[in-house]
Amino acid sequence: MSKFLFLVSLAFLGLFNRVSAQATCGQEAYLKYLESIQPGVQKQLDSAFFAALGQSKIKTKNEGDTVLEIKVVFHIVYNNQTQNIDDSLIFKQLKVMNEAFRRTNSDTSETRDIFKPVAADARIEFVLAKIDPNGNPTTGIVRQQSIRPFFGSSPVNLGFADLVKGRNVGSEAWNTREYLNIWICDLSANGSVALLGFAYPPVGAANWNGAYNAVAEGLQGVVCHYEVVGENTFSQSSTGNKTMVHEVGHYLGLRHIWGDGGCAVDDYMDDTPIARRANSGCNKGTNTCIEPGGEDLPDMIENYMDYSSQDCQNTFTNDQVAQMRTNLRLFRNRIYEEQISVDSIELVKEVVTQTAVYPNPTVDGRVMIYMSEVSSEETYTFALYNLLGQVVYQKNIAAVERQELADLQEFRGSYIYQIKTRNDVLLTGKLMMGW
Repeated sequence: MSKFLFLVSLAFLGLFNRVSAQATCGQEAYLKYLESIQPGVQKQLDSAFFAALGQSKIKTKNEGDTVLEIKVVFHIVYNNQTQNIDDSLIFKQLKVMNEAFRRTNSDTSETRDIFKPVAADARIEFVLAKIDPNGNPTTGIVRQQSIRPFFGSSPVNLGFADLVKGRNVGSEAWNTREYLNIWICDLSANGSVALLGFAYPPVGAANWNGAYNAVAEGLQGVVCHYEVVGENTFSQSSTGNKTMVHEVGHYLGLRHIWGDGGCAVDDYMDDTPIARRANSGCNKGTNTCIEPGGEDLPDMIENYMDYSSQDCQNTFTNDQVAQMRTNLRLFRNRIYEEQISVDSIELVKEVVTQTAVYPNPTVDGRVMIYMSEVSSEETYTFALYNLLGQVVYQKNIAAVERQELADLQEFRGSYIYQIKTRNDVLLTGKLMMGW
């Protein structure tokens, strides 16, 4: 696959006209918008993208069964009851997203054989937030009536669209470091749909400094037109309920599969064929570019990062998955919880429930271990596993009720611990280190 310099990843799922069903890209508006806020941010975006790309080649393809579970809050901003969509559509949209990112959707069978070897489960899931930023229980769905009848504009003006995220006429973001914020609103203008959706990609360092300041923290997230949530009311030329899948792909740093340019432009994913332009509909005979050497593959219209119809889109690729997971870890590392498959480290059933390890999280590499019903004739072991299921620390511990381990300072992040005897596992749990 060719490797030509590309400007920036994100573009909007384009201008949509109900009559002509033609989609065009909003990338130019996005670039102008960011450059107007902070000149030079385009270069910083590329630096972040390629840093994550390099890391993805090294780390994330071997993460096994680790599932990253993202906390989501939906802001439904409406002017009238038609725009105030029912909770059931949010639930259906979450189902679409989870099936897409876990590759459990029934239409995976429609992935062509030539692309099945690179089709991938992203091992990313989405759940409605249960606790709000103030520590109160929540449904993860916020409703806010607005005096504005719509948030679209023609030509596209993202400053106007971003008003949906403001306190005055929209719904203010929950802490964007802790939640994926998704705003649902009317993105039409003058009776036509101006945008189906848009999202800002990660543009800063892991601590949200640097180029991230170009896009205010409260603007980070995804915006979707209310008519493509849950059930598609547009024609089959639309990306429909896969629109949000596409935009979350941008939010996690993916570029359009055609690279937003001609055949000499790339999305930098080695396992996606080059393409001249976006596709609409579902023409599986489309081949807009000749590969520069090697097998000449058709356009991957099955990919969620194209503009093909919702009935056509059914996959991410291995490289796209690696890129998204790396971006989560580098740039959005507080919006998810890690769910570990215990089978991946061959854990056995816990036999003692009173045993405990504390404090958790620990900030100084010191933990106290409490064990109930200790036997002086038994041998006890404390072990740490990384998220790939590999043993990174193991130590025999004393056969006493309480003791301290003070030599864990080198560990940072999330680990699985076990307290074991020669024949049993007394306790298994997740330990947060260096927090």
